[in-house]
Amino acid sequence: MATGTLDHKAKSKPPRPKKRICFSFAAYASDLLNCLKASKVVIDEGLSDAEFSNIESKLKFSFPPDLRAILQQGLPVSQGFPNWRSSSTQQLQILLNLPASSILRRVSNGPFWPPSWGPAPPDPTRLIARLLHDAPPLVPIYRHCYIPSSPDAAGNPVFYVDNEGDVRLLSFDVAGFFREFLARGPEEPVWAAKEARRVRFWSEVANGRCGGWWWWGGEKGELGGCLERLVWKLREGGWTEEEIGEMMAVEEENKLKFNDKEAMAWHVRVLSLVLLRGGWNREDVVYSLGVVAHQDQLNAF
Repeated sequence: MATGTLDHKAKSKPPRPKKRICFSFAAYASDLLNCLKASKVVIDEGLSDAEFSNIESKLKFSFPPDLRAILQQGLPVSQGFPNWRSSSTQQLQILLNLPASSILRRVSNGPFWPPSWGPAPPDPTRLIARLLHDAPPLVPIYRHCYIPSSPDAAGNPVFYVDNEGDVRLLSFDVAGFFREFLARGPEEPVWAAKEARRVRFWSEVANGRCGGWWWWGGEKGELGGCLERLVWKLREGGWTEEEIGEMMAVEEENKLKFNDKEAMAWHVRVLSLVLLRGGWNREDVVYSLGVVAHQDQLNAF
């Protein structure tokens, strides 16, 4: 098999540690919003203290400090972002309720019980509803991506909760979320989280999810990050979670380990072939995966 870009990177000298820039929250927010603007995200004037107070009073939650610092500097209003200024209270309440309602719908349709909670009761619906009531509210950031409103401190993790009630830990904090998925320009601030803070209910559900895709778990690493960005692009392109799962899944007995670099590189190249045959251009594949199969491999696929 021809050597791809990923193989070359694996053989190169170890990368230097990421440079962690010492930003204040305000300076970081300004830099982030400039990067979002460069990505064609529409940014309105930031929320005022009065607007924050009005939203938090009506909807009974508090913005975590790092998200609040961003929204004070500028309010993203492009499609997918919650419009905290123009949306009605009812519309915002629906957004806030979506994670809980999705989970309750999933509980009613089948098993939903993280192993860390011990043996599942015969009818978990009532208990899950109580746990959701006591859990910190999730504040929408973008589409199905949420940050817990508490603890009231910077550095809460970002979770992905889809319409089927599947919960995943997406990023250690809001800075990592924007850097990895929406705005690739901002440097990593010195206060960026190095591990995920545990959040009541949500961390347990995310860690206990069943039937996860093969790369999901603990240390995603560079390749895991590439694959997660691919999944993100597929979602943005309108693919359903079931279709994405079928594309990305690997049989249980053939699961790859992250230390098996050759097998992992092979799997990524196969994915690039599938995407190329499906109509993606080479630039999109390289951007998503960081590698693309050679033309002779494509012809033989």
